[in-house]
Amino acid sequence: MTDVKDTARESAVPLISVTGLSVSYDVARTGKKLIAIEDVDLDVFEGEFITVLGPSGCGKTTFMNVIAGLVAPSSGSVLVDGKEVDGPGPDRAVVFQDYALLPWRTVFDNVKFGLEMQKGLHGEGWRERVQEAIDMVGLKGFESSYPRELSGGMQQRVGLARAFVAQPRILLMDEPLGAVDALTREVMRDEIEKLIEATGKTVLFITHSIEEAILLGDRIVVFKSHPGAIKEIITTGLERPRSERAVQHDPRFLELRDHLWAALEDEATAAAVSK
Repeated sequence: MTDVKDTARESAVPLISVTGLSVSYDVARTGKKLIAIEDVDLDVFEGEFITVLGPSGCGKTTFMNVIAGLVAPSSGSVLVDGKEVDGPGPDRAVVFQDYALLPWRTVFDNVKFGLEMQKGLHGEGWRERVQEAIDMVGLKGFESSYPRELSGGMQQRVGLARAFVAQPRILLMDEPLGAVDALTREVMRDEIEKLIEATGKTVLFITHSIEEAILLGDRIVVFKSHPGAIKEIITTGLERPRSERAVQHDPRFLELRDHLWAALEDEATAAAVSK
């Protein structure tokens, strides 16, 4: 498959720089060491939307958690804006698959929690910031609702608003649409793209969906498994803004989809043989 070159990116300074990253765990039951990811290198540039695709158990979430500062590397380094990541920070926000909302809090207070975590409630203006984030994700009028009163798609919108309210430079999204139905997923893909285009955030987006990886990503990072490592990185070369239905008829989309299906089929076969 022919890849698309981006000469502007090649001359830029990366916002996220991952070098020689490996993460391993000691398994108490067996006394052996489990290598989750091994020798991963990746540069992510300001304003890029990176989708990360790979089979289950290939280390995608571990990779994201290291960048988030939630997991320490066993070796290698992760730099954000030239500084070593040694824990969570206000420059990064995480959106989880399972919403991770506080059930005893209203929509307003769940979104406010994003500021509380960053100690951002000092001074004036924080209420307006919370309301702006709620309005931005289309939940105006639901400020006093509780998570149990919301659909899955609406709960994930609360998660997005909670991430946006802290105004991070980087959004780390771990299969954020994996728990919603197919129609809601399609609608929310379009909404996420519009939000990112409007705000200029840098995004690392983990998904199991080939179509989703292509529709959203500027580049697609394909992981292989056992141990997790980058198999290839593909520039999509699709113009923005993107209409999902129009893109699906683009010859480039079809080329990418066929290539990624073959790549993941090879990984699934290799994983089955190794068991």
